[in-house]
Amino acid sequence: MINRLNRLKISIMNKPILVIFIFISCGKDEDHAISLSPLFSDGMVMQRDTLVPIWGKCNPNQSVTFNSSWGSAETIHSNDNGDWSVSVPTTMEPGPHSFTITSGKGIKKINDILFGEVWLAAGQSNMEMDFDYCCNTTDNASQELASANYPLIRMFNVKKALEFEPTREVEGQWIKAVGKDITSFSAVGYFFAKTLYEKLGVPVGLIHSSWGGSNLEAWTSHDVLKMVNEYENDLRSLPNEINENKKAREWFSNHVSRVLPSSGWDLYLDNYFKKKDSDIDYLSYFLDDWKELDDMGRKRINNLSDGHWLPIPNGRTVDETFGTTDFIGVVLFRNQFKVQDPDNGYIIDIKPGEDIPWGMWEYDVYINSQKIASSLMDVNKDDYTFIKPDRTVEIDPSYLIEGINQLMLRIIGYPSVGNISLSTSDGILINLERPWECSLIAEEWYQIEDYKYPYTSLYFYDKEVDLSSQPEKTIISHHSKGVLFNGMINPLIPYSIKGVIWYQGESNIGNGGPEYKIYKDLMPMMINDIRRRWDIDLPFYFAQIAPYFNYGGMLPYFRDAQTGLLSIQNTGMVVTMDIGETYDIHPSNKHDVGERFARLALSDQYGIDIVSSGPLYKSTRMAGDRVLVEFEHVGSGLLLVDSKWSEFEIAGEDTIYFGANVQNKGGYLEVYSDAVKNPRYLRYAYSDTSSATLFNLEGLPASSFSTIIKN
Repeated sequence: MINRLNRLKISIMNKPILVIFIFISCGKDEDHAISLSPLFSDGMVMQRDTLVPIWGKCNPNQSVTFNSSWGSAETIHSNDNGDWSVSVPTTMEPGPHSFTITSGKGIKKINDILFGEVWLAAGQSNMEMDFDYCCNTTDNASQELASANYPLIRMFNVKKALEFEPTREVEGQWIKAVGKDITSFSAVGYFFAKTLYEKLGVPVGLIHSSWGGSNLEAWTSHDVLKMVNEYENDLRSLPNEINENKKAREWFSNHVSRVLPSSGWDLYLDNYFKKKDSDIDYLSYFLDDWKELDDMGRKRINNLSDGHWLPIPNGRTVDETFGTTDFIGVVLFRNQFKVQDPDNGYIIDIKPGEDIPWGMWEYDVYINSQKIASSLMDVNKDDYTFIKPDRTVEIDPSYLIEGINQLMLRIIGYPSVGNISLSTSDGILINLERPWECSLIAEEWYQIEDYKYPYTSLYFYDKEVDLSSQPEKTIISHHSKGVLFNGMINPLIPYSIKGVIWYQGESNIGNGGPEYKIYKDLMPMMINDIRRRWDIDLPFYFAQIAPYFNYGGMLPYFRDAQTGLLSIQNTGMVVTMDIGETYDIHPSNKHDVGERFARLALSDQYGIDIVSSGPLYKSTRMAGDRVLVEFEHVGSGLLLVDSKWSEFEIAGEDTIYFGANVQNKGGYLEVYSDAVKNPRYLRYAYSDTSSATLFNLEGLPASSFSTIIKN
């Protein structure tokens, strides 16, 4: 592994370099259009006081002129391929500034540019969570929304993108931290930027690129992964996966697609967070989607010929019909029943069925193309429950006809007809006239192009579709090797950044597996690769994973792997041992995480005299029957909080651990236990749910650790 690491050499420069992606689309001379990547748009923040390489594409051998409000001006020529580049300096003056790009008859001007400090904020859900996130796990969100007035703090949210191959395309826009505009800010990123701004008094720009639940392998380039034996087979099949992905995209380009939230689960979330007095109405986000799906359902019901209907071999679910064991989507079901006298009173009873997963069944019921019942009818913005009761609906006699009547169900989510029964008002059961048949409206696929909502996409089949030509599901997700690097990091390189703040790791902990070992080896390689590609020794700060109950005892070992990253030059770790929530993987205290990231940057990069870290284990030695424990980053001294359980444990050669007594000596600790006469091993906060009991006087928690005691 060391040899592999040596293959990733870091080129360290004396001053950071700001590189701007400027994609210029120039046709013939008469073409006036000049397009820029959204990174370079009104309101952008550029790294101050550095050299700025700018490049793009134009007609071959064509003049390109750069002019700026701060005095930089250059004219260069594109090469035979239409590529060009120019380097210009930025200043310490915050602005606002502007620049103009001219090529041929085309001209593009960018206004309201600030010069300041630019950082990349990346990782998974704990970095992704904004003030508008579905889980609303940010403390004091309402107060921050009401008080935010920082026009010199700006964030560019990189649109989610999964790519098998590296791309330079990126989507997003710069947003100012003013009022409710901060709803789309990464909460951790916002508090980080806010602290920097308050201490430095200069503009702060954040480029935010994260994806909840993602693992490290997805954020790592294929160049690095090729050096890891564990991924050899995965990468060997990559060319075929790329080809299959292209086929899938081409096939789906002929069909209308739309992302739909997971029905009942989203309604549950809305109900849950209203109990937490949230100011954000999540239900309203999804109503337009539901309406669109409803409209499409009505059209399909009225327009389907008999050739669109397929039998259901088992009479209940469509898995066998569509040749899959995991089908999720939108399906129409139809049947018939006979009515003697429409005015006699008829009742339909709707139940999901015992085999249907919790919260995975939403329905509409139609009689002769008229909707008579819907699970959404249970929804009331002020008062509704997630668990829908059994529905018993009296059918309006005007919807019925004497003789054969059509019964249709539109099921969203789990594709089962459920338990549907018909009866007269006096309880006489009415038999259905035929076996159930089904027709496909939409199918859930892995993300390919549309990422409005995470994880799922529903593709509407709005025309005659030969499903036999449908490609296999493209196995691409936020866990696929290298796809997030390709789609969400590579397009940013080498946009000028001061450094990186990183909050990721939960998906690599595993449950008794070797993932944390892979992380231990792979993370240094990823850091070095990022620095090599930016051609600068970027500071890289990362958040340690907070306590949580469901890590299978692996969390302490994973935290050790994270602590080991501090051996890499110019890194820092945010410890979260004190703000974990035992039964929530997303701690709501985003403020302290962001502030602690800022402390690292302020101390290490900006020369501010501030304690940047909590205590980190340094060494042990024996003094009689007591263990003396020394720490780095003690600050003004050590602090032990009152606790019945100190979180310190001692073991002898038998490795049986006993709770230890601890005495605080200000700059070090004395640890001992009457149950262990000859201490050999010492550990602190060494369980999944351990909470910090040791701090420095500045209030920063100590990290967990385990060590062999030296005599």
